[in-house]
Amino acid sequence: MRTEIELKIKAPFEPLDLVIGDQALTCRINVTPDGLLNIGEACSKAEQKIKALQKLYDDAQQSKNVAKMKKVNTQIADVIEPAIKAGIGEDGYDAILAACGAGGPVTKADCNIVMVKVFGAIHSTVNERMEESLNEQAAHYLAEVEDAQPEPDPED
Repeated sequence: MRTEIELKIKAPFEPLDLVIGDQALTCRINVTPDGLLNIGEACSKAEQKIKALQKLYDDAQQSKNVAKMKKVNTQIADVIEPAIKAGIGEDGYDAILAACGAGGPVTKADCNIVMVKVFGAIHSTVNERMEESLNEQAAHYLAEVEDAQPEPDPED
């Protein structure tokens, strides 16, 4: 009698569907083992810098310093760009920029309202996959421990 084996495995690329204005596009988040490491590192660096920039932005907003708010907005775009490109590639990043421009010229900073959400989606996807991977490793380890033969008691 033959036993069927069924494996349900997540794909190494996670689709990211976006609708920007009237344009729909799909990017792929690289959640391969190397991709997770690269994106995780890039997202962590960006997250630390964003926290500092958010404080600067809040201070500028409170003092109504428009020039400083614009500068911080540009800095945020520069900070999240490497993490987004690590996640969806340069082509995906460029496609989002083009969609933000709706056929016209646009700067990275102009797209922050979209890119910050894309960054968040990439970051949470990577965190979920890394946690799943750790849980799988722990379950595998526990199964090995459970299957291990007890060592003989030297006092017997």
